[in-house]
Amino acid sequence: MNQLQTAASTILAPLAVTAPGVDGFRADIDAAAVGRACVARIRGSGHLVARTPRAITSTDPELLKVTLHRSPVPAAVDQGGRQSRAHGGDFVVFDMTRPYRLAVADDCDVLAVGIARGELGRHADTLARQAARRLQAETGAQAVLSAFLDGLGRHLDELTGPAQAHVGDALVSLLIAAFTEKAPARMDTATELVDRIRVYTLANISDPSLCVDSVAAAHGISARQLHRLFRRTGEPFAAWLRQERLERIRRDLLDPAHDGRTTAAVAARWGIHDPRHLARALKAHYGQSARDLRRGRGC
Repeated sequence: MNQLQTAASTILAPLAVTAPGVDGFRADIDAAAVGRACVARIRGSGHLVARTPRAITSTDPELLKVTLHRSPVPAAVDQGGRQSRAHGGDFVVFDMTRPYRLAVADDCDVLAVGIARGELGRHADTLARQAARRLQAETGAQAVLSAFLDGLGRHLDELTGPAQAHVGDALVSLLIAAFTEKAPARMDTATELVDRIRVYTLANISDPSLCVDSVAAAHGISARQLHRLFRRTGEPFAAWLRQERLERIRRDLLDPAHDGRTTAAVAARWGIHDPRHLARALKAHYGQSARDLRRGRGC
């Protein structure tokens, strides 16, 4: 039981794990980083997982946890005064910034995904509003996500190098699709405009002239308005664009398929043509140079 508590707390955030019968308690845990998400499969005896008020601090990362339940016996869920029972095949969302309780029965089989709210963008609030509600995975995007997680849970220890990043991207996209497909719409005009700007920017990310002024002009607003819109998201436009470019460059440097390209060619593919700027940025963001990334892939 201590092993399960330590593993769960390390993967996500501090959690308390207790069991009605400590004698004979068993738990098999497989966990791995998948892109920028953490995925774990827990099988074993019945237990109670609690995120207690005392364990929550201001320094904890703002995470959402999504669980997929495979046990035939329902699990009891409680968060924010909302209670439900998750049956086999159901998803449940937990907001890790607030207390919750999850009680699973013997022969439990749970897949858990921990992901930072920032990775989900504006969709993070949509997921958080569904905390402690069971979502059946019978049709549509929910069924696709369920099948994806089933396969992922069986092959967690086989993902290495660039594959982790690509699978992680697919996981984030499927989470968003599954939990927004039937969610009630609640979006203001400013949020819609930010989404359009993000889509436009990513579609043109290889253009080195892409900047605040050009993107603002393409959307009929001033640079000042664009700055104000992105201030609401908590990340300036320029910083967001730089991070998106660097993440793609890093992914290509880690991918053996791009070994025939120079670092400069890889960077140019994503709109960065200044080698000195690239070197400084990679070192600042990842603590490694381009050569370090290529030399240390798979480690």
